Amino acid sequence: MQWWTVIIIPVIGAFIGWVTNLIAVKAIFKPYQPVHIIGTFSIQGVVPKRRQELARSIGEVVEKELLKAEDLINQMKSPEILNKIVDTATDSIRNMVVERIPIWVPTTIRAVILEMMGDMLNKQMPLMINQIVDQAGGSVAEKVKVAQLVEDRLNDYDIKHLEKIILTVASRELKHIEIIGGVLGFIIGLVQVLIIHLSA
Repeated sequence: MQWWTVIIIPVIGAFIGWVTNLIAVKAIFKPYQPVHIIGTFSIQGVVPKRRQELARSIGEVVEKELLKAEDLINQMKSPEILNKIVDTATDSIRNMVVERIPIWVPTTIRAVILEMMGDMLNKQMPLMINQIVDQAGGSVAEKVKVAQLVEDRLNDYDIKHLEKIILTVASRELKHIEIIGGVLGFIIGLVQVLIIHLSA
C-alpha cells in the first residue's frame, strides 16, 4: 500500500462525512418551496414541508410540559406582579377621585379625603385583586389555549425568520453535527485503510 493512500482515504472519508452532514443540516430548511424532480416526486426542507404538523406538536408540548394556562394565572398572583397591579389600580383610582373633587373643596379636606381613600385602597385593593384573579382565572384557563397560541405564532412566522430563530438557538449544536460527520468519516477511512492493509 502506498503511503499517500493511508492519508488520502481517511481525508476523503472525512470530507464525505462532513459534506453529508452539512447537506443534512441545510435540508432542515432548504429548499423552502417544493422542487419537482421527476413527475410528482419533489424535495423540500423538512421544516417547510411539515411546518403545520411541527407547529402543532411544539404547541402541545409547550402547553403540556412547559407552560400551562394555570401557570400564567398563578404567576399573576405572585407578590411582585400583584403589587404592581395594586399600585397601578390604586394610582388610577386616586387620579379619578382627584379629578372629580370640586375645585371649591378646601385643600385640607381634599387631603383628608385622599388620605382616607388611600388607607382604604391599601387595605382592600389586594383582597379585591386576588378575588378578581381567582374568579376570572378559571374562565381564562378554560379559554386560553397555550398550544393554539404557540401553533398560530409559529405558523405566522416567515419561514426565513423561523430559520433564523432556530439557527440562533442551535447553531453550535448544528455545527457539531457537521464536525461529527467529518470525524466519523475520517474514522471510517482509517478502518478501510486497516482492512486493505490486512487483506494485502
